Amino acid sequence: MKRIGLLMLMWGLVGVGLAKDWPQMRDEADKGLPPWIQYYDRLKGEPRLGPFCQHLSEPESLNVRLVGKWGRGPAARVTGRDTLVYLALGSEVAILNCVNAHNPIIVNEIQCRYVVDRPILKDSILYCVLQGGIEVFNIANPASPTRVKYLPITAVDMCINDTMAYTVDADSFKAYRIVAPDSFQRLGACADSGYYIAADSGFAYLCDRWGLYVIDATDPTNPHQVTILTGAQTWSVLVDSGCCYYTTAGVSPNSLRIADVSDPYHPAELGYLDGVASYDLCKLSYFVYLAGYYIVDVSTPSFPTTVGNFAPGGIGVWTRSPFSASFLAAEWDGMRVLNITDPVHPALDTLIPGGDRANDVWLDGSRAYVADRLAGTKILDISNPARPNEIGEYDTADFGNGMSGAIATGVKARDTLAFLLTPQWGLFGFRVVDVTSPDGPSLLGGHFTWNPGNAIIVRDSLAYVAEDAHFEIFSIANPLNPRLVGSCWFPQASTDVCVVDTIAYVTSLPTRVINVKDPAHPDTVGIINDGAAYGISVQDTIAFVGGSSKLDAVGVANPAHPYVISSFPLPGEDCYGIALDGSLAYVGTSSELRVFDFSDPSAMRCIGYHLAPSAVLRVCRQGDLVYAACWNAGVCVFETTSTGAIAEASPVALGPQAFELAPNPASSFVDIRLEVEQNTNTRNTVRLYDAVGRVVLDIPFVPDREKSPCSQRVDISTLPDGCYFVAVEPCGLGRVQKVIKSGERK
Repeated sequence: MKRIGLLMLMWGLVGVGLAKDWPQMRDEADKGLPPWIQYYDRLKGEPRLGPFCQHLSEPESLNVRLVGKWGRGPAARVTGRDTLVYLALGSEVAILNCVNAHNPIIVNEIQCRYVVDRPILKDSILYCVLQGGIEVFNIANPASPTRVKYLPITAVDMCINDTMAYTVDADSFKAYRIVAPDSFQRLGACADSGYYIAADSGFAYLCDRWGLYVIDATDPTNPHQVTILTGAQTWSVLVDSGCCYYTTAGVSPNSLRIADVSDPYHPAELGYLDGVASYDLCKLSYFVYLAGYYIVDVSTPSFPTTVGNFAPGGIGVWTRSPFSASFLAAEWDGMRVLNITDPVHPALDTLIPGGDRANDVWLDGSRAYVADRLAGTKILDISNPARPNEIGEYDTADFGNGMSGAIATGVKARDTLAFLLTPQWGLFGFRVVDVTSPDGPSLLGGHFTWNPGNAIIVRDSLAYVAEDAHFEIFSIANPLNPRLVGSCWFPQASTDVCVVDTIAYVTSLPTRVINVKDPAHPDTVGIINDGAAYGISVQDTIAFVGGSSKLDAVGVANPAHPYVISSFPLPGEDCYGIALDGSLAYVGTSSELRVFDFSDPSAMRCIGYHLAPSAVLRVCRQGDLVYAACWNAGVCVFETTSTGAIAEASPVALGPQAFELAPNPASSFVDIRLEVEQNTNTRNTVRLYDAVGRVVLDIPFVPDREKSPCSQRVDISTLPDGCYFVAVEPCGLGRVQKVIKSGERK
């Protein structure tokens, strides 16, 4: 399916005119892979998107706090016990009572810190493997789970065997003793990577792109690889009663393979079944259930046979009993409950709607509207911001085979009308929906769009749409019959749009300034040619443009001649949605919500931030609250700790892990002073960025520890005069400081 996600469109934009775009190539390769393998690939390749690129010693917030969350996102994996089922959905785990499998009841929804890849049950404890750590909950009372602790353990996957926990990530396997639910004691590690793990009797089995590794962890202080079961990519594995069941991929055909591992040092293949594939496995009695979805009889390991199958399958599976029900985690569908009383003919019993990737969010009174990619447009009640509640959805398509969903990329709402972008070929790309009754939205009218739309703005009786290679203006004076008024063509995709008076600003490569005074003939009058851009917002004569690794303040007093006033570097981050309020800008990035003070546009300051569970694509402000569409993690609600205080914030006081520069301005050198805790061995790097975000100096921070604060002198004499930004990574709490270079070059 062609470019169906806004974020993929955004990343795809970067590739235009550049020799290499790793994020774009990475996401192309990740299409169709489950979250934990995507997470592994990002860690393995270039860890730049999401909380996993944050240093654990770095504070996660400043002047901003998280007050609520609707964490619905793509389903990952599922587990259960008896009649309770635990389903990972974005950054939450839904607890469902399935005593009646035909009518599951949501008991509670646990909101986790980051995106959840796997829930693991151990007695009355639920361990959630996150993209950024392990979060532990007491579920003795499922109706009222309590958070035990967050453990800053980076793991792509984890399994628990007796009192031991084994984790695997992009560079190592680790063995921990579970001293208590809130205490993991690390015992040993070895340099074996992977994205799925199972363990039995002191041996661990790691799925990786190069094979299935067998790790001897009988001495957990000295785990080590003893053999490789296959040279093919493996996707999933389980071990039971001396047999190892695993699936292979990337070779033709895909297969389920069974090996005798009673002697893990000398495993022997018993049998295989070609033509099946799965990202997850579970086993009950003599059946193995593959998330594909297949039921395989393994009573004779040398000759496994398919008993029954169901299409489409999922990416996570758990089965309650061999002749009762299977539960499939199925990305945007949420969870499919299959009736397997007749294993030969598994049938869909019911569907638990989930979520998908949040592309856009818009607020209208006590409602929030979320463009939730393949899960359609969700309508939330936000009268209690601490717990937004889904009260309706608009599903724009049916893919057939009983699998429904919608490609939703943009949304705006006003009173009883919602305006949606649903770029599906042969259907209305622009839609007007009656949301008078949120539990039963209905289509009023629509219009075909040239290309998939990415952002929409509604002003009076007009709607402005930024599309792939197009900008279109629709009349919505008659909601029953919206009509195309005018359009213009771009050579590249456009990702965001802002309209002020008679001027529209459309981010692209380059960003365009368009005169829309005559909507029938929109005309490009200016170009902001400063690289790829993903988000834009305009106030008075200043446009704030979010791009790759920076935020620009652009003067647009003369739309025909915009110019960059200043750039704030965001190393390793991309800048997306932007909302403005007074002299503050609320900016979504690859991993954070940031707050900037732009009272002096020539010297923007980051005065607040909060780590987000996923990339923040769009932000909306309502009162003191900011609602953020977080790609894989639903919608987060943030609040500045004190709006007045943050607006008048002074520079961060020098304290542990903050730094100062002197002299400033400087001509030949600048001294960097940094408070470093005496008992830390954290390595710091000094990086200088020019006004467009390019690294012009990259050296280790080697301070004189005899001085307090520690100090290092940096030679800048060879740099051209101008404005530079200094970052001390990872320990600079102030994040970025500006220095003016003024003086002759040597």
